[in-house]
Parts: sequence; C-alpha cells; structure tokens
Amino acid sequence: MMVWGVTEDDIRAAVSEARLTVWNEWTTSDGRLINGIGQKGKALTVRLGVDRLQPRDEVGLLPYQKRGRGQLRWIDGRLVEIGHGRRLPYVTWEGHREFMRILFRDHPEARIKTAIADYRGRKDFWAKHPETRGAFEGRPIHY
Repeated sequence: MMVWGVTEDDIRAAVSEARLTVWNEWTTSDGRLINGIGQKGKALTVRLGVDRLQPRDEVGLLPYQKRGRGQLRWIDGRLVEIGHGRRLPYVTWEGHREFMRILFRDHPEARIKTAIADYRGRKDFWAKHPETRGAFEGRPIHY
C-alpha cells in the first residue's frame, strides 16, 4: 500500500500497535537493517506481515494471520471443506483495517491507497472501508 502525509516512524508505530510487522524487513548478520518501507514519489510504500514474535491463539494462529482453505471433497453430491487450511504469512482484512484505523486515528488527513481503495482521510476511510470486505475473496491480493 502507499501512504501519504505520515512519516516512516508513524507507520512503524501503527504497525507495532496493531501487533503486526513490516513485510520483508530484517536485520543482517552485521547489524544492518534491511528496510521494508520504501519511497515512491511523495508516498511511502509498505506491506504488512504477521509478527512471529506475538503469542499464538488456541488454534496456533498469530494475530491477524490468514489461513488457507481446508481440503475440499465431494460428499453426498456437495463440495465440502474438511479441516482447516495451512497457516499463511499474510495479514487478514481485519489486520489491515486495524493498521489503517490506528494510522487515521493519529493522522486524520493522511491518505492510504491500496489495491482496492483510495482513502483520502479518516472520514473517507470509514465511509468506504466496510464495502471492501471480501472484495477479492479467494484471490491472492495484497493491500
């Protein structure tokens, strides 16, 4: 996603408060930080990931971790999902919403553009965001 009107530190604070992490960011063996937050024109680009240091829930998922589909089988002429799918390293719609909610709470005039929406401030976010739930259900889409 692309974010305008905030600093890198603002993004990191919102990511941390949402119990997430910045995707593709790590520290090298010699202590250098490989930064997962980039710059594209006047916007900062960021992709969210699940934080592996957070405690897991009762089914082994990290906060806001996506789970793939279970195994599909034909039973009595119907396609039925059996069991749970694999744990995926991607963040759910709810996790992205939590990050954006925190960012807009602290910076109401910020702008966030994702693959499915362009939020121009806090009011625009709350007006548009509920409609995006399930917009790309079953497709690999990254906010």
